[in-house]
Amino acid sequence: MFDPIRRAVLTALLSAVLAGCDGVAQRKLIAGQHSEHDVRQLMGVPTLVWERPDGGRDWDYVRAPMGIETLRVTLGKDGRYQGMSQLLTESNFRKAQSGMTGDELTRLISKPTETQRMALSKELIWSWRYQGDDGVKRRFNAHFDASGERVARYSRTDDPQQNPN
Repeated sequence: MFDPIRRAVLTALLSAVLAGCDGVAQRKLIAGQHSEHDVRQLMGVPTLVWERPDGGRDWDYVRAPMGIETLRVTLGKDGRYQGMSQLLTESNFRKAQSGMTGDELTRLISKPTETQRMALSKELIWSWRYQGDDGVKRRFNAHFDASGERVARYSRTDDPQQNPN
C-alpha cells in the first residue's frame, strides 16, 4: 500500500499530532471538574481500559509505535477525571519483577511498543520505547521464559530509531 519511507513519515506525523493532543489534554483537564466525555474529546479512544476495585477506571493511551509516552488517565466511579500519569518511567520500570505474567506487566506499564520471538533463544521479548531521565530514547525490554508465560529478566537498550549506529 505505502512504501516504507512514506509509511514512516505518516506514522511520525500521526504520533506528533497525538502527542500534541495529549499536551493540550494535560493542560486543560482539571481533576474533579472534567468528565470521561471531556477526556475522550481531547484524547480519543483509549488503547486499554482497566476496571479498578473502587469502581473507577483507568484508561491507557499508548502512543506507540513511534511515541515514547503511554499515559494513564484515572476516572472515578462517578466518571470524573482524577488525573493522568506517564507510565513509561524509570520508577515504574523498577517495579517490574522477574516472574511477572504478561497481564501483570501490562497492568503496570501497559501495552508494549513491539513484541518479537527470538528463534535461537526461544525468548519472547516485549519492548517499550521511552525517554530516559537523561533525555536519551531507549527501550525497556521484558524477556519472557521459553513458555512465554513469565518474565525471566529485563534489559534496556538504545532505541535504534534515535541511535541508528
